[in-house]
Amino acid sequence: MAKTDRGSNKRQDVRLTLSGEGPRPLTNLVGKTAQEGAEPNQIVSLEQGDHPTAWRLQVTNELAGATGTLHGGCGLAAAAAALERTTGRRLSYISGQFLARASVGAEVDIEVIELAVGNRITQAAATCSRGETIVFRAAAALGGHNLQVDRQWPTAPEVPAPEDCDIRGPTSQSGSSFNDFADIRLAGQEPGESDVYYWARLDGNLASSTQGLIALADLLPSGMRVSLDKGFRGSSLDHSVRLLTQEISSWVLICLRSAAIENSIGHGSAEIYSQTGTLLALATQSFAISSITGFLDR
Repeated sequence: MAKTDRGSNKRQDVRLTLSGEGPRPLTNLVGKTAQEGAEPNQIVSLEQGDHPTAWRLQVTNELAGATGTLHGGCGLAAAAAALERTTGRRLSYISGQFLARASVGAEVDIEVIELAVGNRITQAAATCSRGETIVFRAAAALGGHNLQVDRQWPTAPEVPAPEDCDIRGPTSQSGSSFNDFADIRLAGQEPGESDVYYWARLDGNLASSTQGLIALADLLPSGMRVSLDKGFRGSSLDHSVRLLTQEISSWVLICLRSAAIENSIGHGSAEIYSQTGTLLALATQSFAISSITGFLDR
């Protein structure tokens, strides 16, 4: 991916500072993007429930969205972890339908059901609940086999390298959320245009892990604010992610494409690439816009 200029993306003198210190160096920009007790290459820390298909998750700041409730992408990443542990197969596809919120401090239960178990593919579902309230439902496919015909057709866009891109500032009300702890760089955005590009990095190589890709794919509302050139409030209705080639990459390039807003519901898609240009994941998302807040605020 050769370096090209896109609008005003050339890095300026970034002054994200701590009290009494100069600009923060590249190596220290990532906050704690994995929960305490999470296993290697995992964002979430699941506890086994009362039986083999039951799991528990504590909602912490590391998994929070902008409003202090469970981040949709992190919730779906937790469901992915529960599905993989229950079935013993690698996730290929997951889609979530978001129904309610779970605030930081809440404990949620994830129940997995294996719907169809084949020789190579398992189709399964997961329900995340807070007491009697269903927070979200997920459908998934896991497994597969190698027919020696794997290939990719899309190519990564040409954007500046992460170190040449401006840092995206805090986006939550508290400054303590998954997106605030992540190191996200503005790799290409022009207000009013459909396509927005971000570089993103989490702890270690978490960004290219299954859970990292699912969580980071939930950035379309941020991209659509740029495409609409207006700030707005809203909440996700659904979020679908398809996992492709597995490749370790400390940075991932997230290519967001806003498709349409109709009747206050926004729709769009995302492609996520490694630093070498390998396509790692595809995603789609729809979300309800509750109100327009004015000028573009992020």
